[in-house]
Amino acid sequence: MAEQLNEKIVLFGGGKIGLRVYDRIGSKIVAVIDNNPEKWGGKFIQDIPIISMEEYLAKYKTVPVIIASMYVKEMEEQLMCNGIYNYSSAIEIWKHNDVPFDEEIAHGNWPYYLKKMCDKSNAEVLEIGSRRVNKQDRWNEYFEKANYTGFDYYPGENVDIVGDAHNLSQYFDKKFDLIFSSAVFEHLAMPWKVALEIIKLLKPGGYVFIETHYSFGSHERPWHFFQYSEEALNILFPKKFGMKCIKKSCSNLIIGQFSEESSPYLRGRTADGLYCHSEFMAQKMFEITENELSWDFVGLNDVTGEKKYPIK
Repeated sequence: MAEQLNEKIVLFGGGKIGLRVYDRIGSKIVAVIDNNPEKWGGKFIQDIPIISMEEYLAKYKTVPVIIASMYVKEMEEQLMCNGIYNYSSAIEIWKHNDVPFDEEIAHGNWPYYLKKMCDKSNAEVLEIGSRRVNKQDRWNEYFEKANYTGFDYYPGENVDIVGDAHNLSQYFDKKFDLIFSSAVFEHLAMPWKVALEIIKLLKPGGYVFIETHYSFGSHERPWHFFQYSEEALNILFPKKFGMKCIKKSCSNLIIGQFSEESSPYLRGRTADGLYCHSEFMAQKMFEITENELSWDFVGLNDVTGEKKYPIK
């Protein structure tokens, strides 16, 4: 069940997830059920007691429970076995605090943001993957003032130019103020090549916007090649090539769980940190020569900067 916040709650789980829940709603927590209370010395934070299931039934039974552990299935079973049905699960089980979210470019919002930024008289806008497959995907309609061009691998409705995005620059003798795509990059066999082609076609000061999938079901096989975090998209458009990240985001949190067909140690565990969409927007700050626009000249530090692989 999704989390339902009441005036007072009891947490089920006093570990790392429980601490994150405390950071959000600490004043509502009156006790913490934990199967290993001795680990915490009987106290959680600020004298919040660690209690057993028996103590909950005796003293707190009218207070709703929020599960705060990745072992959701097992804890649900334990609660129901004790006749406890007034429970829900904390969003922190699935949500990661270090994953960025930007309201303006999140899924469903980004067309309005691109319109605000780039729908201007004489602006040149290019959509990669413009063929209208879904009736709701009518991104060209957001550009009433700009000169919109639709590009796709196949001919069809809303396609002005047919071609291969891996050779994008060969189809145009002009440059663009905005190049964008939605649900395309996961189907590109060599996205690093397409990134270079996009950069070639951007005017200095122009924007690239990409929305693709961070986590999503397999589709359009066998041409479903990649899944992307927002950092993966950032790497495709590095400062070395004159690009500057303006915004990045992940949206549409997925509540996931490993199935009974998984390895034994994973069965029933939550699959956390899953987001359906990743979004990225960058601006071309300066032009570089075509000879310099090559991944051969890019080193690890050029794409990762000061960020280091975490040591656990």
